[in-house]
Amino acid sequence: LSSLSSFVELSTELQSLSPDNRSSSPRESFRALSRIMCGYPEGGGEQIPSLNWYEDNDIKSFLGRSSEEDTDKQDDNTTTPYCKSLIQSLESNPLSRIVWQGIKPLFTGKLLYTPDTPVTRSIMGEVNKTFQDFRVLEDIQEAWEEVGPQIKAFMESSTEIQLLQDLLRRPEVAMLVNLQLENTSWTASRIARFLSTPQPNAPKRPGAPITWQDVYQSINTTVSTISQFTQCFSVNKLEGTASEGKMIERALELLESRQFWAGVVFLLPDPSSPTLPSHVSYKIRMDIDDVARTNKIKDRFWDPGPAADPFNDLRYIWGGFVYVQDLVERSVSHVLSGKKQDIGIYLQQMPYPCYVDDVFLRVLNRSLPLFMTLAWIYSVAMIIKGVVYEKEARLKETMRIMGLGTGTLWTSWFISSFWGDILPYSNPAVVFFFLAAFATATIMLCFLISTFFSRANLAAACGGLIYFSFYLPYVLCVAWRDRLTFELRILASLLSPVAFGFGCEYFSLYEEQGVGIQWFNWASSPMEGDSYNFGTVIVILFVDAIIYGIATWYIEAVFPGEYGIPRPWYFIFQLNYWGGVPLEVGMPIPPASRDDSE
Repeated sequence: LSSLSSFVELSTELQSLSPDNRSSSPRESFRALSRIMCGYPEGGGEQIPSLNWYEDNDIKSFLGRSSEEDTDKQDDNTTTPYCKSLIQSLESNPLSRIVWQGIKPLFTGKLLYTPDTPVTRSIMGEVNKTFQDFRVLEDIQEAWEEVGPQIKAFMESSTEIQLLQDLLRRPEVAMLVNLQLENTSWTASRIARFLSTPQPNAPKRPGAPITWQDVYQSINTTVSTISQFTQCFSVNKLEGTASEGKMIERALELLESRQFWAGVVFLLPDPSSPTLPSHVSYKIRMDIDDVARTNKIKDRFWDPGPAADPFNDLRYIWGGFVYVQDLVERSVSHVLSGKKQDIGIYLQQMPYPCYVDDVFLRVLNRSLPLFMTLAWIYSVAMIIKGVVYEKEARLKETMRIMGLGTGTLWTSWFISSFWGDILPYSNPAVVFFFLAAFATATIMLCFLISTFFSRANLAAACGGLIYFSFYLPYVLCVAWRDRLTFELRILASLLSPVAFGFGCEYFSLYEEQGVGIQWFNWASSPMEGDSYNFGTVIVILFVDAIIYGIATWYIEAVFPGEYGIPRPWYFIFQLNYWGGVPLEVGMPIPPASRDDSE
């Protein structure tokens, strides 16, 4: 609550949780609850979950609620209608449902303890006093129900308020009041309007100054909402058991309906003793899903950054472990010393060194192995095919009969596979020249796409999709091959991926003929009557690179982004840009100032 800057802000957040505002989305209700309880709306943390998340969380929580929890919620007659409506709102959204399942034990869960002796009851009685303090809010509601109508009647019909308004309308009194309120936003006329009582059926104009009725209504709504909200919180949390085994059995029963918070086991040397020893040992038992796992000392998957995500890492905090520990520590200290500890506890995580938080790199780290494996599938298949074909055709045994050693044979296969033999008939220089032209066009296309974005992660995500979409017209060109003229192919080749597709098609046709692409046939087509050829593709790729470069230069100059200085759209027609003549040429230069002494 301390993070809310004003009472109006608190009232606004509570409006999202009021029964009159059930039309709001579950996400908005969850944001309001998170703002009130935690000080900030939901969010933060990693945008893409770490792979450790799937190891540490129950995936079944995403697949739907369990039937046992639904039955328990519907058969619970002790829950108020407001609490049922609030819980249904939280359960209807997957994100808020996960959070609600985590904090539900803190609201409605039981706090078990063992052994159940007078000494342990005295300790846990001090623990329960903390929850009993919530009844103060119910007392405030009862007091407001009694005092609120009296305040309203006094403001509406008392002679004192009417007399005060008359005094504030007098010029001499208004002048004195304005002098006293000189450095504030209040004036005598504004105070008089605040004390006035509007007509019951008068519509409220947007931007109209507030009156006492607005404040009264806000206080009434806020107190009512807080009172209804506290009724969802169980104040009778304690339940004692005879032994730790009995406590575990009871905890398993409560876990079926997510109503188990924690169990405290006091390790007393003599449980029947009426006094506590000077050193009290105890342990806290909780559900494994609410605390950090103890079966590992580090995460299986490493990610840079501290373990500071509120939902995934700080389980001892949001699971309620540290609160139970603090309550028990204070209670034991109070029982032993007879003094109440008023000193608070402040926790801060250990500092973490600087690190790179790049979501794109995190995604690339998990997807790059898949893409690289898929890219090598064809090469792997061809290498395996060549080796097995040599064995199938008995060439391997023939060469061994002729005296070729096994080591020499495998070494030759390694060298030929390392340098590649995907295009055995084509000239490697021509293929390299073609790939260099495509790489040049691709780089210039990347420059062009970058001019339309100002956010790096958004550009990385959309840039790949845009680049892939430039390839899709090639599929249509293949389907409509018979209807494409030379001019249409040139026009489609202005997209470099389409031109690359045409080029791959041509040298694959030459490979099928057993000739391959060579310097002497790169300017001719393998198909009769086709004026479009492999050389045209290479020329078009370099033309694409030039077009992309000019477009990048012009767009970057006219639309440089948020922090650049844009040039006018007609800057290419200005002589000062091309000739290097500054704009100040021809303007009169003022004479330099001289001192009077000179």
